[in-house]
Amino acid sequence: MTITAMRALLFLLLLIALQGARAQTITVVCWNIRYDNPGDSLDGWELRRDALAQEVRRQHPQLIGLQEVLVHQAEYLDAQWPGYRRFGVGREDGAARGEFSPIYYDTTAIRLISGRTIWLSPTPGIPSKGWDAECERIATYAVLYDLRTSDSVHVVNTHWDHEGAEARIHSARMLLEILGPALQRGGHTVLMGDFNATAEQLPIRALDDIFTDSAPKQNRGLGTFNGFDSARTTFDRIDYVWLSPRNWDVLRYEVPHPVVNGRYASDHFPVVVGMRAR
Repeated sequence: MTITAMRALLFLLLLIALQGARAQTITVVCWNIRYDNPGDSLDGWELRRDALAQEVRRQHPQLIGLQEVLVHQAEYLDAQWPGYRRFGVGREDGAARGEFSPIYYDTTAIRLISGRTIWLSPTPGIPSKGWDAECERIATYAVLYDLRTSDSVHVVNTHWDHEGAEARIHSARMLLEILGPALQRGGHTVLMGDFNATAEQLPIRALDDIFTDSAPKQNRGLGTFNGFDSARTTFDRIDYVWLSPRNWDVLRYEVPHPVVNGRYASDHFPVVVGMRAR
């Protein structure tokens, strides 16, 4: 084989390897797991936590965004998912008090570059409530590095207020401003969480103008909030995974209904998205 032919072969092998790396998929699980409420009776955390952890393992995700996680729930899930690392803090004190909206990442595929917690309020750097919100609300922001594709991914996991309509509008504006630089650079971006708003409401329409809804149009009727009501047949869609436009291919979108002893594993269904970076 001539030197020219060898160089051509090496170039072809390198091109194939690079294409294979880019073809790696990322699976995301977004799930409001319901905080450990002593009043939940037959839907109590200890009765459903094993099934919940197992459902996430079954999906083999590289990224997990959870909402309504108290510190002892996070510690239990840490032990259940030993190959994952958690990033995020409690919303009440920026440490361990109150609900977390943590991001878990698969350490065999992902590394943390940087991250921070943003309070959805006029004082985003300190624990605080915003506008007409009933509770402190946060967005957990992580810049991650995909070891398989040598690419960075900007990930935000959030939980918007359930009462404050004005707070939800401001929360949408804040997240668009925060992620704006990454979007303008064409960076791969994932915004997920429990938004406590349906598709026709203004904050969701604002996100829809900028991001790509990971749900194909035929799946946008798949609701996510069940309220632990097994007799319910229709569900509100308030949990979403949004993607930066034009640089992801969605390969699958699912809203599983995991149960344990005939009851739902949480008062929300998880959203599972498999995608590939372009």
